[in-house]
Amino acid sequence: MSVYVDVLKQYKIKYDWKTLYVGLKHDLIKYCDVTNYAVDFLTRHPETNDQNIIQLAWGDQDFDYESLLLSILKESNIDGLNLDADSLQVEKRKWRFGILVFLKKKHQKDFEELLNQIAEVYADFNYPEDMDSFINYLPSKDNLQSKYSKEENIARLINLFNEFLNKEHKYLQN
Repeated sequence: MSVYVDVLKQYKIKYDWKTLYVGLKHDLIKYCDVTNYAVDFLTRHPETNDQNIIQLAWGDQDFDYESLLLSILKESNIDGLNLDADSLQVEKRKWRFGILVFLKKKHQKDFEELLNQIAEVYADFNYPEDMDSFINYLPSKDNLQSKYSKEENIARLINLFNEFLNKEHKYLQN
Protein backbone atom coordinates (compact mmCIF):
# COMPACT_ATOMS: atom_id res chain seq x y z
CA MET A 1 0.00 0.00 0.00
CA SER A 2 1.78 3.10 -1.20
CA VAL A 3 0.44 5.10 1.73
CA TYR A 4 3.00 3.35 3.99
CA VAL A 5 5.83 4.08 1.55
CA ASP A 6 4.71 7.71 1.57
CA VAL A 7 4.89 7.73 5.38
CA LEU A 8 8.48 6.45 5.23
CA LYS A 9 9.34 9.21 2.77
CA GLN A 10 7.55 11.89 4.79
CA TYR A 11 9.36 10.93 8.01
CA LYS A 12 12.72 10.64 6.23
CA ILE A 13 13.15 6.96 7.04
CA LYS A 14 15.51 5.33 4.59
CA TYR A 15 14.17 2.36 2.72
CA ASP A 16 15.73 0.12 0.12
CA TRP A 17 15.37 -3.24 -1.57
CA LYS A 18 15.35 -5.04 1.82
CA THR A 19 12.54 -2.83 3.05
CA LEU A 20 10.53 -3.48 -0.11
CA TYR A 21 11.17 -7.22 0.15
CA VAL A 22 9.82 -7.28 3.72
CA GLY A 23 6.86 -5.09 2.72
CA LEU A 24 6.01 -7.41 -0.16
CA LYS A 25 6.34 -10.54 2.00
CA HIS A 26 3.92 -9.04 4.53
CA ASP A 27 1.47 -7.81 1.87
CA LEU A 28 2.01 -4.19 2.92
CA ILE A 29 2.84 -2.90 -0.55
CA LYS A 30 1.72 -3.52 -4.08
CA TYR A 31 3.78 -4.42 -7.10
CA CYS A 32 3.45 -0.86 -8.35
CA ASP A 33 5.32 0.35 -5.23
CA VAL A 34 8.25 -1.89 -6.19
CA THR A 35 8.05 -0.72 -9.80
CA ASN A 36 8.04 2.93 -8.72
CA TYR A 37 11.08 2.36 -6.52
CA ALA A 38 12.89 0.59 -9.39
CA VAL A 39 12.15 3.51 -11.73
CA ASP A 40 13.37 6.00 -9.11
CA PHE A 41 16.46 3.88 -8.51
CA LEU A 42 17.30 3.80 -12.23
CA THR A 43 16.76 7.55 -12.44
CA ARG A 44 19.22 8.11 -9.58
CA HIS A 45 21.65 5.44 -10.86
CA PRO A 46 21.48 5.57 -14.68
CA GLU A 47 24.68 3.51 -14.94
CA THR A 48 22.90 0.50 -13.38
CA ASN A 49 23.05 -2.59 -15.53
CA ASP A 50 21.16 -4.95 -13.21
CA GLN A 51 18.59 -6.77 -15.34
CA ASN A 52 16.46 -7.56 -12.28
CA ILE A 53 16.05 -3.87 -11.48
CA ILE A 54 15.36 -3.08 -15.13
CA GLN A 55 12.70 -5.81 -15.21
CA LEU A 56 11.09 -4.45 -12.04
CA ALA A 57 11.00 -0.98 -13.61
CA TRP A 58 8.95 -2.38 -16.49
CA GLY A 59 6.26 -3.36 -14.00
CA ASP A 60 4.78 -6.37 -15.77
CA GLN A 61 2.16 -8.25 -13.75
CA ASP A 62 3.63 -11.58 -14.86
CA PHE A 63 6.95 -11.02 -13.09
CA ASP A 64 7.79 -12.88 -9.92
CA TYR A 65 8.51 -9.73 -7.93
CA GLU A 66 9.65 -11.63 -4.86
CA SER A 67 12.22 -13.65 -6.83
CA LEU A 68 13.50 -10.54 -8.57
CA LEU A 69 13.89 -8.75 -5.23
CA LEU A 70 15.65 -11.79 -3.77
CA SER A 71 18.06 -11.79 -6.70
CA ILE A 72 18.81 -8.11 -6.19
CA LEU A 73 19.43 -8.71 -2.49
CA LYS A 74 21.67 -11.73 -3.13
CA GLU A 75 23.70 -9.81 -5.70
CA SER A 76 24.07 -7.04 -3.12
CA ASN A 77 25.45 -9.61 -0.65
CA ILE A 78 22.63 -9.03 1.82
CA ASP A 79 22.81 -11.68 4.53
CA GLY A 80 19.91 -13.15 6.43
CA LEU A 81 16.97 -13.11 4.06
CA ASN A 82 14.96 -15.07 6.59
CA LEU A 83 12.14 -12.77 7.72
CA ASP A 84 13.00 -13.47 11.35
CA ALA A 85 16.68 -12.65 10.88
CA ASP A 86 18.00 -9.74 12.91
CA SER A 87 19.03 -7.93 9.73
CA LEU A 88 15.40 -7.71 8.62
CA GLN A 89 13.88 -6.83 12.01
CA VAL A 90 14.69 -3.16 11.44
CA GLU A 91 12.86 -3.35 8.11
CA LYS A 92 9.81 -4.78 9.87
CA ARG A 93 9.99 -1.96 12.40
CA LYS A 94 9.95 0.57 9.55
CA TRP A 95 6.73 -0.91 8.21
CA ARG A 96 5.21 -1.10 11.68
CA PHE A 97 6.04 2.59 12.18
CA GLY A 98 4.48 3.47 8.81
CA ILE A 99 1.28 1.61 9.65
CA LEU A 100 1.02 3.15 13.12
CA VAL A 101 1.54 6.69 11.84
CA PHE A 102 -1.07 6.08 9.14
CA LEU A 103 -3.54 4.81 11.76
CA LYS A 104 -2.81 7.77 14.04
CA LYS A 105 -3.78 10.16 11.25
CA LYS A 106 -6.78 8.12 10.16
CA HIS A 107 -8.26 7.86 13.67
CA GLN A 108 -7.14 11.19 15.11
CA LYS A 109 -10.66 11.96 16.31
CA ASP A 110 -11.50 8.51 17.69
CA PHE A 111 -8.87 7.44 20.22
CA GLU A 112 -10.72 4.28 21.23
CA GLU A 113 -10.73 3.06 17.64
CA LEU A 114 -7.08 4.05 17.29
CA LEU A 115 -6.21 1.92 20.33
CA ASN A 116 -8.18 -1.00 18.88
CA GLN A 117 -6.31 -0.68 15.58
CA ILE A 118 -2.97 -0.44 17.42
CA ALA A 119 -3.85 -3.70 19.20
CA GLU A 120 -4.37 -5.34 15.79
CA VAL A 121 -0.95 -4.15 14.61
CA TYR A 122 0.48 -5.51 17.86
CA ALA A 123 -0.96 -8.93 17.01
CA ASP A 124 0.03 -8.73 13.33
CA PHE A 125 3.65 -8.10 14.32
CA ASN A 126 3.71 -11.00 16.81
CA TYR A 127 3.22 -9.05 20.02
CA PRO A 128 6.42 -7.01 20.26
CA GLU A 129 7.27 -6.18 23.88
CA ASP A 130 8.08 -2.56 23.09
CA MET A 131 4.35 -1.98 22.47
CA ASP A 132 3.04 -3.61 25.65
CA SER A 133 2.66 -0.37 27.59
CA PHE A 134 -0.03 1.11 25.33
CA ILE A 135 -2.08 -1.94 24.33
CA ASN A 136 -5.60 -1.28 25.60
CA TYR A 137 -6.43 -4.82 26.73
CA LEU A 138 -3.19 -5.41 28.65
CA PRO A 139 -2.97 -4.46 32.31
CA SER A 140 -0.46 -1.73 33.07
CA LYS A 141 2.63 -2.77 35.01
CA ASP A 142 1.67 -0.54 37.93
CA ASN A 143 -2.10 -1.23 37.68
CA LEU A 144 -2.98 2.38 36.86
CA GLN A 145 -6.24 1.51 35.11
CA SER A 146 -8.16 1.21 38.37
CA LYS A 147 -7.03 4.66 39.58
CA TYR A 148 -8.38 6.61 36.61
CA SER A 149 -11.54 7.01 34.58
CA LYS A 150 -11.93 5.38 31.19
CA GLU A 151 -11.19 8.68 29.43
CA GLU A 152 -8.08 9.24 31.55
CA ASN A 153 -6.84 5.74 30.76
CA ILE A 154 -7.39 6.30 27.05
CA ALA A 155 -5.44 9.56 27.27
CA ARG A 156 -2.64 7.79 29.19
CA LEU A 157 -2.39 5.05 26.54
CA ILE A 158 -2.38 7.60 23.72
CA ASN A 159 0.43 9.52 25.44
CA LEU A 160 2.45 6.32 25.79
CA PHE A 161 1.77 5.53 22.13
CA ASN A 162 2.95 8.99 21.05
CA GLU A 163 6.13 8.61 23.14
CA PHE A 164 6.73 5.26 21.46
CA LEU A 165 6.28 6.77 17.99
CA ASN A 166 8.75 9.56 18.79
CA LYS A 167 11.39 7.10 20.05
CA GLU A 168 10.82 4.78 17.11
CA HIS A 169 11.08 7.66 14.66
CA LYS A 170 14.43 8.73 16.11
CA TYR A 171 15.72 5.16 16.06
CA LEU A 172 14.65 4.53 12.47
CA GLN A 173 16.15 7.77 11.18
CA ASN A 174 19.60 6.70 12.39
